[in-house]
Amino acid sequence: MNLLLALRTLRYLRWEQLLYRPWRLAQFRLYRAWPSLTARWIAADDNAPPASPQTLAALRTLFENSFPHLTPPLSQLSERITDLQTNRFTFLSRTLTLAPLDWNQRYESHLWNYQLHYFPYALWCARAFVEGGDHSAMRQCQRLIESWLAQARIGHSDGWDAYPISLRTVNWMYAYALVVERYDDTQFLKRWRGALFRQLDFLRHHLELHLLANHLFKNIKALIIGGLFFQHEEWLTTGLRLFQRELAEQVLPDGGHYERAPMYHAQTLADALECYALLKACGRTLPQESQLVAQLQAMTGFLAGLSYADGSLALFNDSANTEETRPLPILAAAEQILRAPLPTYPTSFPQTGYFLWRSPDEQEKIIVDAGPPAVGYNTAHAHCDLLSYELRLNGQPFIVDSGVHGYGGDRFRAYCRSTRAHNTVMFGGREQSEIWSTFRLARRACVLHAEAQTETQGWQFCGAYQPFYDRRLVHERRITRTTNGEWLFADSVRDGMIGDITSFIHLHPDVKFTLTEDSLAVRCTVGNSVVWIEP
Repeated sequence: MNLLLALRTLRYLRWEQLLYRPWRLAQFRLYRAWPSLTARWIAADDNAPPASPQTLAALRTLFENSFPHLTPPLSQLSERITDLQTNRFTFLSRTLTLAPLDWNQRYESHLWNYQLHYFPYALWCARAFVEGGDHSAMRQCQRLIESWLAQARIGHSDGWDAYPISLRTVNWMYAYALVVERYDDTQFLKRWRGALFRQLDFLRHHLELHLLANHLFKNIKALIIGGLFFQHEEWLTTGLRLFQRELAEQVLPDGGHYERAPMYHAQTLADALECYALLKACGRTLPQESQLVAQLQAMTGFLAGLSYADGSLALFNDSANTEETRPLPILAAAEQILRAPLPTYPTSFPQTGYFLWRSPDEQEKIIVDAGPPAVGYNTAHAHCDLLSYELRLNGQPFIVDSGVHGYGGDRFRAYCRSTRAHNTVMFGGREQSEIWSTFRLARRACVLHAEAQTETQGWQFCGAYQPFYDRRLVHERRITRTTNGEWLFADSVRDGMIGDITSFIHLHPDVKFTLTEDSLAVRCTVGNSVVWIEP
């Protein structure tokens, strides 16, 4: 069975993925077996080019004026900075005390370990030192960096995967730019800069061409910022070429990211804005700049549409409300960097497949997911959520999506990707698309049509799809918002193997509800209002 699933999955992949995945696996096995192959990247020397004074100055200015998404108030970080003194780390709502800390060991989960190796705390400590005069925070940051350099080994440590290298080097470059003129340990600064150069060189030779999508975009961001930081033209040229290529492919005409997960859209927009802002600040001429600005504005509109007034994201596909992808600071950064007011977002994103309606005060809002599961060759973050929706009433979350729990191969991961985790219909207990393993998707549901229109009598959406297992079965859903404030959801199904029909509605945990004894009606309290769900 797994062989059949693998064959059904492989048919969607691109040639780069088929070529580079076995090559990357072979490379890291060789590095593990013969560490001498990695000597050029883990050498302890500090012989690296100087950092560009222009780039350092530009980064400091951008932090002060244009990067609110990277600069939450220090008061929000103080507890975490204090925890660092005892090697106490909190990621993904899990706290571990790592004493002693082994940088070659995997703690908790693969994703948790990645967070550890991203070194976001380097930026926290640098800000605490520069803005708050906290020398002890920077000393602890130095100890952590030096222990990483002494221990982490290619082929053994998760920190040498290209994705954590991309995030860590950017965090280190930002932190370095903030402290370099004030920190008194110049020998450490030289070692730190040397390590940055070697890791970026390693990244340039190990781009994630086997994954592409948001992983490759993180690699590109590191190459662009690293190229400016070290005035390394080869990195910069490669980064810019891929930056233009990937934005053209990954950003759909309606401004949405092609993986169709709001969290990854927010992340990609933030990365693109940082690259654009730094390139401009360093006086680099950008080919087709007006087209790039138009793309960034369209992406900004999409993020505004797929988020809510309280600053949270819609949770379709692999999405969560993380600190790094908070919509409001990213939207504020876009407004400052693009020097334009936030665009009024549309009510439909037809290429990405999201349709929405909102009241003038945004106290009432619905978002419907009616797009393909993801881009064909990378469905790692796709769920079975076709024709699902999120609904807010009185400014409060009412009917919600389950989002993502994590990326461990456990029952929570399987549940979050399943049809039953979303506000849609399941037929015969079967999934919409053929999900398997942690990130895999074989045969996929097929969208037939989706459209929405605002009428004098209210708003109406209509969409239909066929599940992967039966191309005769058609599920069509109509959603109507009437002028008297009612929401009507009408599901119809025809042909094919229908079996038992189960319709799922997921209420937000804060919604209080009671079931009536004599009917299937549900009485819900949303804020100060009572809402009835009646079949």
